Amino acid sequence: MNVVGALATLEVGGSYVGMDPSYPKARLEYMVRDAEVPVLLADSSTLERLGSTVAELIDLDLELDRLSPEARREDAVSFNDGTFADRAFDVAAYVIYTSGSTGSPKGVQVSHRNLVSLVDWHTQAFEVGATDRASVLASPAFDASVWELWPYLTVGASLHIPGRDIVTVPERLRDWLVATRITIAFVPTPLAEALLDLPWPNDVALRFMLTGGDVLHLPAATEPPFALVNNYGVAEATVVSTSGLVAFGGRVDRVPGIGRAIAGTRLYVLDADRRPVRAGDAGELYIGGAGVAIGYLNRPDLTADRFLSDPFAPETPARMYRTGDLVRMNAEHEYEFLGRLDTQVQVRGQRVELDEIAAALMAHPTVAQSVVIARDAQPGNVQLIAYVVASREQRLDHQDLRNHVLSRLPGFMVPSAFVELESLPLTSNGKVDRDALRAPEPFVGESENGRTPVEAAIAEILAELLALISVGLHENFFELGGHSLMAAQLLVRIEEQFDVELPMLTVFDNPTAAGIAAAIERDLSPHPSLGA
Repeated sequence: MNVVGALATLEVGGSYVGMDPSYPKARLEYMVRDAEVPVLLADSSTLERLGSTVAELIDLDLELDRLSPEARREDAVSFNDGTFADRAFDVAAYVIYTSGSTGSPKGVQVSHRNLVSLVDWHTQAFEVGATDRASVLASPAFDASVWELWPYLTVGASLHIPGRDIVTVPERLRDWLVATRITIAFVPTPLAEALLDLPWPNDVALRFMLTGGDVLHLPAATEPPFALVNNYGVAEATVVSTSGLVAFGGRVDRVPGIGRAIAGTRLYVLDADRRPVRAGDAGELYIGGAGVAIGYLNRPDLTADRFLSDPFAPETPARMYRTGDLVRMNAEHEYEFLGRLDTQVQVRGQRVELDEIAAALMAHPTVAQSVVIARDAQPGNVQLIAYVVASREQRLDHQDLRNHVLSRLPGFMVPSAFVELESLPLTSNGKVDRDALRAPEPFVGESENGRTPVEAAIAEILAELLALISVGLHENFFELGGHSLMAAQLLVRIEEQFDVELPMLTVFDNPTAAGIAAAIERDLSPHPSLGA
């Protein structure tokens, strides 16, 4: 439905705000208020969740049912009639909210001109035509969704959207891509790595698998029957700024580069004084050119800090965006991503400001201080660890803290573990000494075998997902390395094996084999034979 709503909005010259209906109600309401959204397009269930709002509510389910058969014909709207290009003005086409260091998400305004530049590059670089079949995997709140929609709609190609139960399971997604004869697919980095580690038939229709959002680690040296393209970008520069074909057959432990600048984009690697560094030296990446967005919605201070005058551009005036990313150019004249210069991290393809999570925690009445860090549990698996200091004479309940964060932030921003401290360690200049924060000690409960067949089955599934030999009945799924994507895979496995559909909140409320099994057994209680 988000495709219908976004297309209709652009067709009438408006701008849209991408929102994920699975986000917490408080976050959705904040976005509606902050963007001063006058009209809210959503399906019935999402509108019910939002409750009161000053926006006009339009139920897309209801409106589509009212359309006559003639109005619903596939050729009723032609998006390839030149009208899109005619709207290449410097006004917002869409707003995407990203994690904010002040404790609230910030909206990035991207213009029609920015969007047309992305579409033009993409359609030419990948020779997109009307016969192409593209997948749509990304959440509408993730800027990759922009990349998945508009290049294909502008040339008359078709879009195909798999169900959630397919997206979260690599084997299912591979089978769906093959069966649906998808020709071009964007797949977030962690999921792409899992797909590359699977066997593929040689006669796939897939021409390009595009990936990005995190550091790519090649799990296998075997070349797949399609081209793999690694990409880098930020919402503030219209999704993609670099792109490069990944070569196979070399060392499997290497980290591929992020490619070269796409058409219409200029890249600068600068030192602390904003002077170009020598080729091969590390520096901060600045992005100039046609993709640089308008700025942050209602945040002139932050816009002025990150969107700067471009002294290197051939035309004036011109702007460049300061990414905060550390890069260098390698011998092949491609860029390599080296990390961040601040506390922003990438979690399963999304950029996350750790300070936003800490701010959410400090809104809890029992928390006086908090700091959040990211640790690599294993390549491609980032764990968020929260360190908290209790308010005076207060007791911390880790499960209550997890639920508190989950009610305010998306699941991928919820810490995997909480470590209680008497005080935060400080450096000599009074800043938090992140290096002195000890690694969390996972809670280890009883490791006996499952007392019921359901408990034994869930413990086995958890061990398989976590790549562990075994998992105790009372060991915490998140503290063992679990995350929201893995939790979604767990729910799919449970539905397959027990024919029980549990909500995601069940895993957050009961993150142990025993707790999850109890929820399943409660559901199965009228039908005990199903759990055997």
